[in-house]
Amino acid sequence: MDDHALRALAQAQYGLATRRQVLAHGGNDDLIDRRVRSGQWARARRGVLIIGAVPSSWEQQVMAACLAGGAQALASHRTAGRHWGLVPRSGRIQLLAGGERLVRLAGVENHQTLILPPMDRTVHRGIPVTSVARTLVDLSVGHDYSVVGRWLDDAIRRLSLDPRELRSCIARLAGPGRPSPSGLVQALSERWAGFDPGDSALEARALLAIGRAGLPMPVQQHPVLRPDGSRAFIDLAYPAEMVAIELDGWEHHSTRSAFDRDRARANDLTLAGWKLYRFTWTTSDAAIVDTVARAIGWPGSAVPA
Repeated sequence: MDDHALRALAQAQYGLATRRQVLAHGGNDDLIDRRVRSGQWARARRGVLIIGAVPSSWEQQVMAACLAGGAQALASHRTAGRHWGLVPRSGRIQLLAGGERLVRLAGVENHQTLILPPMDRTVHRGIPVTSVARTLVDLSVGHDYSVVGRWLDDAIRRLSLDPRELRSCIARLAGPGRPSPSGLVQALSERWAGFDPGDSALEARALLAIGRAGLPMPVQQHPVLRPDGSRAFIDLAYPAEMVAIELDGWEHHSTRSAFDRDRARANDLTLAGWKLYRFTWTTSDAAIVDTVARAIGWPGSAVPA
């Protein structure tokens, strides 16, 4: 048996190989039984083996389920959402296959579909999984648009999701008998062509609130020169009005050093003549809109003294 080639294959599959793969590399059932009895190998699932000593992980469990589920099995729904980093927890492993019956597996929730074109299938970090767009469509059913909107912004920001791809996926899957991802449809409708969710969920939320209110859109990450010659970037800026908006999301301001840097930058902006306004996650959308409108002197708002 070609042990070297089998180990290389298993390494690319989180330490796993199927019985068929072992046979294809020159092994047989007697060899499998001997190595399992000796502790060299272990059984992950029926027909799936752990080759050698490899660390256990959630990814290995998902890969084992995909290998045991058959050639067409994909990680899907919340499992795919966790694999893409959109959700932190996943519960039971969920698999999806197009048109064919998945093997029943302990602790696995199976889904079948008649619509699973090549663009909805991919391999990410070695695991067969639904595409980002398909994952969002399947995952979002039954969730509020504000939650789905955060997933969508994260996918655009971090996974380079093209909203046009998502629109096409929603259209492909629409039809009788299929639950509508209404929250996703609403969230997508609020994100205009070229929408940039920025560096944080708070930045995306502020932009959407400003856009919904019909206010002029600010410049994102506007560069300014500091007294020491270095450049700083304002989260959202109205350069003509010298209005700077800083968004204090916890993900970027959770350390003492970040806090101190922000305050030093705020002092520099104020000394340079910028009017600085700060919003946190607890600031309501209405308060964001009202403050911005008054700060830039938008018609109908009272300009602050």
